[in-house]
Amino acid sequence: MNYLTTKTYRPVNLINDMDRMFNHLYENTKVHAARGFAADITEDAEEYRILADMPGFTAADVDVRVEDNLLVIEAKVLENTAEESQAADKTSWHLKERVQGDRKRSFLLPEDVDKNAVEAQMNDGVLTVLLKKKPEAKPFSIKVNGK
Repeated sequence: MNYLTTKTYRPVNLINDMDRMFNHLYENTKVHAARGFAADITEDAEEYRILADMPGFTAADVDVRVEDNLLVIEAKVLENTAEESQAADKTSWHLKERVQGDRKRSFLLPEDVDKNAVEAQMNDGVLTVLLKKKPEAKPFSIKVNGK
């Protein structure tokens, strides 16, 4: 018998497998909460584009700024009103995954970004930040003379 090719089977324990799956989902929730919000970054010849999921925020809640070589996106969560705080005191929580507090992410800017040509737009809880490239960083064609 070749012991190197012998497979080891473990008994299936559905409860433990389900428990591991739910713990994994919870861990991913904590990761998103710790870093602030999910974001995608794309690039084309003209610009970089950042799409950030910021549900529940409006344009007035979000601050986008350039500090040195960083793009900083920060969202302020408004404090509860007195009535909301009083109602919350009488509420029993069974599950609380939505994280309270401010959100902040910073992105290192590439050298070819024109820091004076940054645009931001908020639509339906998605922040879009356009980072235009410097004119000298954009590709261009050179005319070939001759026959």
